[in-house]
Amino acid sequence: MGPEESDFSDSRKLGRRLEQEALCLPCETTVLPAFGLRIGLSLALAGQGMVFGLGYNNALEAGDAPLYGSPLYWVLHGALITSCLAVAALLGRPLIHETASAVQDRRISVEALFILSAAGAFAGSMISTFRGSGSVYYEVVAIVLCVYAIGKQIGAVQKGRVGQAVSAFRHAFDQATVSGPDGRRETVHVLEVTEDSMVLVGPGDPIPVDGVIVLGSGYVRETALTGEPSPVSKGAGDELMAGTWSIDGNFQIAPKGGGPRQIDRILQILEEAPMAPSRLQQTADQLMQVFVPLVSLVSAGTFLGWWLFSSRPVWEALFNAMAVLLVACPCALGLAMPAGIWAGLYYLGQRGIIGRHGHLLDSLAECDTIVFDKTGTLTRFNLEAEVQLVGVPSHLFPLLREEVASLGKASGHPVSAALAGLSPASLPVSDLQVYPGKGLSGRIHRVELLAGEKELLLEQGVAIPEGIPRGTGKPVFLARERTFVGIVFLNEQLREEAEATLEELARMGCECHILSGDPAPAIALIGGIPVQGGLSPTRKADLVRELALHRQHLLFIGDGINDVPAMRASGASLAIELGAVLATEFSDGILLNGQVSTLPSAIHQARRLKRHLKGNLRFALGYNLFGMALAAAGLLHPVVAALLMVGSSAIVSFRALQAASRLYK
Repeated sequence: MGPEESDFSDSRKLGRRLEQEALCLPCETTVLPAFGLRIGLSLALAGQGMVFGLGYNNALEAGDAPLYGSPLYWVLHGALITSCLAVAALLGRPLIHETASAVQDRRISVEALFILSAAGAFAGSMISTFRGSGSVYYEVVAIVLCVYAIGKQIGAVQKGRVGQAVSAFRHAFDQATVSGPDGRRETVHVLEVTEDSMVLVGPGDPIPVDGVIVLGSGYVRETALTGEPSPVSKGAGDELMAGTWSIDGNFQIAPKGGGPRQIDRILQILEEAPMAPSRLQQTADQLMQVFVPLVSLVSAGTFLGWWLFSSRPVWEALFNAMAVLLVACPCALGLAMPAGIWAGLYYLGQRGIIGRHGHLLDSLAECDTIVFDKTGTLTRFNLEAEVQLVGVPSHLFPLLREEVASLGKASGHPVSAALAGLSPASLPVSDLQVYPGKGLSGRIHRVELLAGEKELLLEQGVAIPEGIPRGTGKPVFLARERTFVGIVFLNEQLREEAEATLEELARMGCECHILSGDPAPAIALIGGIPVQGGLSPTRKADLVRELALHRQHLLFIGDGINDVPAMRASGASLAIELGAVLATEFSDGILLNGQVSTLPSAIHQARRLKRHLKGNLRFALGYNLFGMALAAAGLLHPVVAALLMVGSSAIVSFRALQAASRLYK
């Protein structure tokens, strides 16, 4: 198993643990089943209301409806009113709460139009019931409430998943084994660790504190926080960060004081993220600032006009006003944009980009700047080995490759797995010995082979000559029978499609940048774009903010926890599927298998779809305004207004889905 394959394995194990712990949280075990029961009952009641309401209205038009005041009349109308009120009791509380909050904040939200539409349908129906004439449409109230409740629950579940992932990840690093001044060991919460304590970390353990190694050495996996692709050798005097993992070392760590851990600052960003409204919601609210007052004024004007300036009875003026509210139900306006976006996300998903938020397509369509993390995004997780030998006869070269590969296969050590790829051979290895943080040795056919850090070979008495060949990547020094024979350089592998993708994005007018936490990136130029290395998570985020000041629509693509602050600072973000668990949870979308080659096509198609959706939105607004004009003129019966409401929803949904399907064929 290679370093990055091992990293991926640990990430998957952590992901499974996060999922298991998330199942214990109240959000998943109580809220969702309770909501499922409520929405199930509400949909059943709405369906029955539609059947009986439509039957009554048809019978009324044919003159066969139950007579006003008869027992059957009151039973039927009583059942319709009861079902309507039952749905309101099951689902209406959040709608009323959000509307009240908006009123307190002196703003107009989409909830106001839902309230107006539901209230209009209920008031008109009650007038028909107690007058003994006119159609009823109590089911419209239930439908409006169901549409609103389902939409709100989808958003709540999405935010809850991020919160669960943050809590579970923090839990993995909130315990520390410490040794006090008296030498007694105990496991305590990380907040109870004092500066005079010594934190003990063993092989395979998470590192729970930021601190300095006092005693011990070994390899540490920092990929998720620094972007460094290879495990890093650490020894006494080196700094360690919470949120990383010890691979093979036993460490005694002196914790740092004076502030929160770096991982806590990153997790805080994740916790605050769900509180920020999505751009889709902001767009809807902006539309509602104009649309809701317009609908209200037209409805009120319709009532006053018919009541004051016509000889028709007051109930007919009220019916016309209710027709305005019904035909202007937010279903059509709300579906015009989101239906196309979700359809577009589905088709993107077929091509390897999974959207986690509805505004991802909008972000792809508008982006003019793309910032890439290098390690794991434009380079692959597996490492390639390049061999440079010194003083070895050519006829022994194949044998030495086989011996090094066999030594690598004999150990589960992460660095050694890259050596295993040098040859398919698997020779028997004896006397295997691992030197934590330094390397390993073993005997093959009684020949001793040593592979590891330069310091290890020097400790074992191996003389390393001057003027040895230099290469790129992480060096692994080799010795055979205590004689230096060469170096294996472990290099990142650039994704085949990376350079072509960056060049295509540039032709499309997208300005690209490449950032890396790798302090000395071996690949300094990709697709003509220089790699900026040695960047901390905070510095990455600062650079993203600086770019955003000059370019309004920025997309960030990364894979590690160290990329989360930059994702937060960008307008939109994508994560590599095989990256850190929290990065994929926080991002707006996921690139399956790291297929960055899908980006140019996705952006091009998203731009085309955005143009179609804008046209669809104009159609929906025009449709509603035309229907409102007919209703205000008394040319639209409330029943017809309700049918037009359903019809407009169906038409805009069909247009949006058709536009999306044409784009992705």
